[in-house]
Amino acid sequence: MYVDENVLRDILRLFVWYPLRWIIIILPFRAEVQLLSLMGDIHYFLSRGKKRMLRDNLSRMKASVSADESAIRKYFRNYYIDRLLIFAFPGFGSREVKRFVKIRGLDNLNEALKNRKGVVLVHGHFGPVHLPLVSLARNGYKIKQIGNPTDEGLSWIGRNVAFRLRMVYEKKIPAEIVKADSYLRPVFKWLKRNGIIMVTGDGSGTERQIGRHAPFLIFGHKIMFPLGPSLLSEKTGAALLPMFIVPARNKLYEIIIEDPLKSERKGNEKVLDITGQFIRQLENYIALYPGYMHFLDRFHSGALII
Repeated sequence: MYVDENVLRDILRLFVWYPLRWIIIILPFRAEVQLLSLMGDIHYFLSRGKKRMLRDNLSRMKASVSADESAIRKYFRNYYIDRLLIFAFPGFGSREVKRFVKIRGLDNLNEALKNRKGVVLVHGHFGPVHLPLVSLARNGYKIKQIGNPTDEGLSWIGRNVAFRLRMVYEKKIPAEIVKADSYLRPVFKWLKRNGIIMVTGDGSGTERQIGRHAPFLIFGHKIMFPLGPSLLSEKTGAALLPMFIVPARNKLYEIIIEDPLKSERKGNEKVLDITGQFIRQLENYIALYPGYMHFLDRFHSGALII
């Protein structure tokens, strides 16, 4: 969710990163999620213009996407859960993973690892994005993530309080996060050692495009998507598996690891084909759970920035 920099936001940051953070840390995991959901509800009830924008943006998608109020309310909830669940990760161990997270498709991951060329898990800005990273790491998988943490455009409080402390908590995640615009030789070495790399297949999360991009259709709109995940798989021989996180019936979340993406095409056509296959899957998951999509407020006039 895009939020303008202003004094009110800085006051909220100070509240979140100091007294609220200490409260969240001592709560059981389920209670943490409930508290963060409550913050989303408060934002939802206080927002008028943002809700109207979200309704308009949902209406620009195909009819298969639900534009009811529950999707919009879930969007606000997911924003706070995604951004602040990081407080819970230092104490989120294998016991918590087993209790709160269902992982479907581990057979796909284990089978791909048998090739000894590593695995690229491609995912979208969808749901609480760090939870799969932590869950797989706590289950003993050798995994790293390519990410794009940045303090660009933030206020002084945003840079020196929220972003600084977020980097402290990210270092407590039991998996390294590699900067997307850094020297990526270690990523290639990691895959050569049969490691797992998580990487977003729908952009950097900012307006900045890192690496090669190409236009693809999603919900009837032509959007630029990165080719990096497909290129990484093609250059290393690592299997490329889509991964998504959705609500679970008997637990809080379900992580789904899909079958590996394959194509009979060659060269650049293969890269484009595999990228397109991921986008179709992402489109299907967004249609099912539109409230889990990040940056829905930027889907305006057919210009989705993700």
